[in-house]
Amino acid sequence: MSDLGLFRVVGGADRGGIIVRSERELGSDAVARLSAGALVKGLECHEGRLLYELVQGDGPSKGWVTMNLRGKDLLVKASTVTSEESTAEGSTDSDPDSPKALVEAEATQDEKGEKISPDEREALHRYESKFNEVRDGIHAGYNRKSFPWALPQKVKETSEDVIKAAEAFKEKRQRKTRYWDVDSDGEEVTLCPRCFMPLGESAYEGKQKSTFVHPECMAQVMIEEMQEQEAEFLKEQKEKKLKNRQEHDIGWCPSTVPSNSSLAERFGLKANGLTCLVWDEATRNVKVAATLEPSAAVNLEYLALALKVRRQERREPLFSLDPVDPQNMETTTQKKRYEPQWLAGTSVGDVMFQADYFLKELALGEYDMPVLGMLSVFDWSEMKERNKAWAGREWFVVRKAEVRTAEDNTLIPHVRMGVEAREQVVTKKGMEDAPVTLPNHPLKKFADAFTKNFDLIAERKSVVFHLRELAKASVMAKYLVDSKARLDPAWYKLADEIVQSTPPEQYPEIPQLWNMR
Repeated sequence: MSDLGLFRVVGGADRGGIIVRSERELGSDAVARLSAGALVKGLECHEGRLLYELVQGDGPSKGWVTMNLRGKDLLVKASTVTSEESTAEGSTDSDPDSPKALVEAEATQDEKGEKISPDEREALHRYESKFNEVRDGIHAGYNRKSFPWALPQKVKETSEDVIKAAEAFKEKRQRKTRYWDVDSDGEEVTLCPRCFMPLGESAYEGKQKSTFVHPECMAQVMIEEMQEQEAEFLKEQKEKKLKNRQEHDIGWCPSTVPSNSSLAERFGLKANGLTCLVWDEATRNVKVAATLEPSAAVNLEYLALALKVRRQERREPLFSLDPVDPQNMETTTQKKRYEPQWLAGTSVGDVMFQADYFLKELALGEYDMPVLGMLSVFDWSEMKERNKAWAGREWFVVRKAEVRTAEDNTLIPHVRMGVEAREQVVTKKGMEDAPVTLPNHPLKKFADAFTKNFDLIAERKSVVFHLRELAKASVMAKYLVDSKARLDPAWYKLADEIVQSTPPEQYPEIPQLWNMR
C-alpha cells in the first residue's frame, strides 16, 4: 500500500458522517460512520473508493469509504482545506500592489478627500467600459495599426491527426458507469445496469462483471437475444436461397420475353408493337396484323411453339416440378418435367418454370402478397392445421377458354385461369393425390384466393401476366388446328428453328424450396 496523503471528511455532516465498509465492494458489510471533519490517511484508491487509516476524529480506525457522491465531494485533500482557510483568514493582508488593493485605497482616499461628482463617476464608468473593446483599427479614435500586437493574429489550424488523437484519448478516459447509489436513509444500494433502478429481493446475474439485473429486465434481455438470433438465422437463410437462385438461374427476367418485331417480318409485317391474327373466311387462313388492343394481342413465338405442340402431341404444353426421391421429401432435389421434353430451354418452357416456381414461393410466404388480405399457406397452416404434418401440390390451370371474332375478323383469345391444389400422400409408387382435399385445407384456401384475384395479380406480376399470354397462344393454336385453318408452313418452320437453336437445359434439377419460421 502507498501513502496517498491526508484527507479531510467534508460530507455527511447532516447524517452523522459517511458510511465505512469493511471491503472495497459496495455490497460488503457497513462497519460504522466516519464523522465529518475527521482527518484520515489515504492508503489505496480504486474507482472512487478509498482505503483509509484514521488520524484524527471519530469513526473506525480503518475501512473503505466513497470519495464522491452525486458530484459532491465527501473527502478532500487536507492541503486544499488548509489553503482555503488560510486564504480566507489572510484576505485582509493582500498585496498592496494588487488591483483590488489599489481600488480600495482609491475609494478610501475619495472618502477622506473630496467627493466624486456624478459627471466624473460617469466618465470613469465609460472609460472602464472601453477596456474590452477590440482595438484593431476598426473603431475611430482607437487606431492601433502601427502596433503589431494590436492586429489580429492568424490562428494555426490543428491537423486532423492531432484531433483524432485527442478524440481517441478522450474515449479511453471515459469513466465507467456507476451501478450504485444512496437512498433516502443514506444507505448505498445496488442498481440494475439496464433500468438503473434499485434491486429488490431477487435478481439475476448480469452480463457485466459483478452486476445484477431485475427478473423483468432479464426477460427483456432474453427476448432481445432471441430476436437477434432469429434475425441472424433469417439472414443466413436468405443468403443461401439467393445463392441457389443465382447458381440455378431461378428468377423471372422480363428481358427474356420474345419480341414480335423480328418474327412479324417473316410474315410480311413490319411492326414494333403488338400483333394479332386476322381470320380470312374465304381462304380459311390467318394473317398477322398490328393492333393496339392488348386483349387481341398474341406473342408470335409462343404461338409458333404452341402450334408445334398441338400438331405433334395433340395437347397443351405442360410443366411440373417433381421430387427426385419422394421417400425423402426434406432433402431431395426437384426435377423439371416438360411435356413434350423438347420445350426445355425454350421461351415457353422458361415462362412455365418461372411462373410455377413463383407460385410456390408465394405460397410459402417468400414475398409479400400481391393483393391486400391474401394469406400464404404458412399463415393458413398456423390458423387451421398448426400441429398437423401434410404434403401437397398446386399448379396453374385454364378454367375457361374461347376465341372470339371481332367485326373486322380479328381473332381475340380469351382465357380465365386459376390455381388448383391437392393434398398428397406417400405410397410405394411415390407421391399420389389424396382421395379428398378438404375445403379448409391451407393449400386449398390459398389456391381459391389466388384464383379469385388472378387477373389483378397478373397485372402486378410480370411472370403471371406472360403465363396468361402463353395460355392465350395455346388456346389460339387449338382453335386454328381444330378449325382446320390453312396455316402458312412458315409457322412450323419457325418453331423447328427455335427448338433447334435452343441449347440443352443447363439445370434439369434444382434444390428443394423451403421456408422456416
